[in-house]
Amino acid sequence: MLLAPLARHLRATTMFSPLPLDRLLGLLERSAHRQARVGEWLDDSPQGIRNHLVLLEGVVETRRRWIAPDGTEGSLARCVGIDAGGPGFALISAASSQLHVLAKTDVAYLSIDSDEVDELLGWGSLGAFVLPESHLKVFHQLPLEHVAKAINCLIERPVAAGETVVGQGEPGDDYYVILEGEAEVWQTDALTGQARLVNRLVDGDSFGEEALLAESARTASVTMTTPGRLLRLGKADFNALLEPPMVEMVDAQSAREMLRLGVARLLDCRHPAEQAQERIPGATLLPLDEMRHEGVFALDSDQTYIVYCRNGRRSRAAAFLLRERGIRALALTGGLAAWPYALEEGH
Repeated sequence: MLLAPLARHLRATTMFSPLPLDRLLGLLERSAHRQARVGEWLDDSPQGIRNHLVLLEGVVETRRRWIAPDGTEGSLARCVGIDAGGPGFALISAASSQLHVLAKTDVAYLSIDSDEVDELLGWGSLGAFVLPESHLKVFHQLPLEHVAKAINCLIERPVAAGETVVGQGEPGDDYYVILEGEAEVWQTDALTGQARLVNRLVDGDSFGEEALLAESARTASVTMTTPGRLLRLGKADFNALLEPPMVEMVDAQSAREMLRLGVARLLDCRHPAEQAQERIPGATLLPLDEMRHEGVFALDSDQTYIVYCRNGRRSRAAAFLLRERGIRALALTGGLAAWPYALEEGH
């Protein structure tokens, strides 16, 4: 079916009118196109429908139940179908509980994720759509109240080609998101003095979190290769608004139980030379630097990962990076130094 005309019609409804057309069209493209036979329930939980339904073909009966003040159960049923000469759809909202939907004929419908609708409406109320969605990927992991405060704290900064935004060895005071432009990340070997290119950054990429989370100096330099614009968030605002919801900690005892139950996997974010000394049994090596680019693609987005380093500092940065990329990660409190259980020699 053609989703663009449907998106335009849905924007005329009260529920979807606050959404920009491109966001609404993207939402419809991600929605499940389903069918039901006559006599089948469209409910997806005992409490009734959880997602908003857009009826495309056929007739359904909606049944709403509730508890009256005297304790008796009330109910209301009505038929919903496609009106001749109408927009060609009927919207059934999951705004309330105990709304059950029965197919009276064979039907076709879209199931729209109600949680995603709530999130989009919340972001729209913050004015967050003024930035491209790619620049907000880290903020999509935050509670809306944190998003509102963080957006108000962001400071735009123009940059020139060749400008070094952060230098290796400098204290970490700010977190950056590239609003426009490209940059290179260079790292200088402390022993040889040789510099090597370790990463390239483009619109929407961020940097600076590692030094803030590890409470250390910058481990690399970031130099703009084109003119551009950055969004800067200061250390205090980063620590107050981004770190708490993005970095979830887990103690050794809880981590071992999660591993025993098979509900999490273990990642070692140290350098290979460190892992060669000793590691927690069963850990997979994925150095922190590799999590910024190709290493993250080897991870399962449906899996939970427990990340550790020597003392817990780098693992906080690793957990942040993974969460930013949509992967659930927990940082092991205290790292290897606080792990009271058996270790094994690395490989």
